[in-house]
Amino acid sequence: MNPQNLRPTNSYGTPDFVKRGHYVDMPFNCKSCGVPQVWTGLQQKWWYESAKGDVWTTAVLCRNCRKREQARRAKAREIHLAGLAAKGKRAQ
Repeated sequence: MNPQNLRPTNSYGTPDFVKRGHYVDMPFNCKSCGVPQVWTGLQQKWWYESAKGDVWTTAVLCRNCRKREQARRAKAREIHLAGLAAKGKRAQ
């Protein structure tokens, strides 16, 4: 765990993993499907240090539900942009 790799935060507190100096596997239940999961220390290291995720966030969705949500958002964005394009054509 390298604190210099973390995204800056405007909080007065310090996350537990920073105080400990290392990551520990964290069990959680997927918010969507309820399946028990484990957010591993390696996944946390990637999220906080490589992806620069907020230090106060934790995993809440399993991999399958996360992929499903990403696909849902992509489809919604596609529909939204198609609607904007159609609206622009009507205005001309």
